[in-house]
Amino acid sequence: MRLSALRSFVSDPLLAGPAPVADQRAHPVVEAILRRREEGSTPGARRDSMRIVLAIEGGGMRGVVSAGMAAAIEQLGLTDCFDEVHGASAGAFNGAFLLAGQAAYVASLYAHGFGNPAFTGVRRVLRGGPVFNLDYVIGEVWRTQRPLRTDTILGRGIELHCTATDVDRAALVDLAELGSDEEIRLALRASARLPWLAGPPVAFRDMRLLDATLAEAIPVASAMSRATHVLVLQTRPHGVTHTPLSGAVARLTDRYLGGHNPELVRLRQTRSERYDALSAQLQARSADATAMPAVCVIRPPAGARSIGQMENRLSALQAAGAVGMRAAWAALTGDDPELVGVPRAYTRSQTRREAPGDLAPEGVADPPRTAVGVEGL
Repeated sequence: MRLSALRSFVSDPLLAGPAPVADQRAHPVVEAILRRREEGSTPGARRDSMRIVLAIEGGGMRGVVSAGMAAAIEQLGLTDCFDEVHGASAGAFNGAFLLAGQAAYVASLYAHGFGNPAFTGVRRVLRGGPVFNLDYVIGEVWRTQRPLRTDTILGRGIELHCTATDVDRAALVDLAELGSDEEIRLALRASARLPWLAGPPVAFRDMRLLDATLAEAIPVASAMSRATHVLVLQTRPHGVTHTPLSGAVARLTDRYLGGHNPELVRLRQTRSERYDALSAQLQARSADATAMPAVCVIRPPAGARSIGQMENRLSALQAAGAVGMRAAWAALTGDDPELVGVPRAYTRSQTRREAPGDLAPEGVADPPRTAVGVEGL
């Protein structure tokens, strides 16, 4: 018998943690979404005058939380109930994969460096490259290794909006009307271009663009100006506030931003205060049945572990994705599901798939499923 057989097994990161958020089926936003599903409403063939928007927060690797939430929406067959999907930073990644019918797919990729751990590494930094090479992820990994089905996004009939920060105006910009594979990938790159860590600003539509979270981490400004109903997916648990950058990282970031536009430094320095104020405002609107537009917030429960934007531990990322999925599932169905991670096959030649939830009995939680050979949430 090999001595390695005496090692302890790894704990299951998908086992239940803190109880999920409350059942929100009676909330006007969730009621509207579920009504559309019951009616078989699809983009381009609506029977109502509502405009329902999904807004997805990211936060680097913490975006796995909202990826798990998006996977719940996909599995429950609710994707086509939305008219627009807005995403910030990693939230834009999650929104794109949701519209591609691949939300569970991307939820599993976080634990493996968005599909390939080579996107970050010391050697690249020593050669003068970025700490995080998201150009490689979006342009290579998500094109040839773990392909994002942009053709499905373009044919879905639901608008994808990726927010970013305009370097020269030090202001939020909404990247919409994305009409090609190249435009979608450029918008994703711009939305997640972390200052100095991920490379220089992205040039797109005569703008120089950086990460959305400098201007707005929760992408609701444009969404609320256009919608009658907004479902917001947040990644920090209830009661957890925004943590400012540490001293050394803050100084490096401010030096970098100041070299492009001094107003960007002010955005960075006020980001935590603005985030917490917006989060409180959204929570208040979510509790106000008379608010217009109607806003519903789904976020992890108080007591859930909050992971950082540079988290890289497999079990922590899997557990965070599971927390997100449970929170969304409970809010949208009233049930706390049991989660297991199993492989799921994605046919390489198929460009338009039905969401996994379309095949599931109503109210029954199928396990979160992923691409073949990739571990579950």
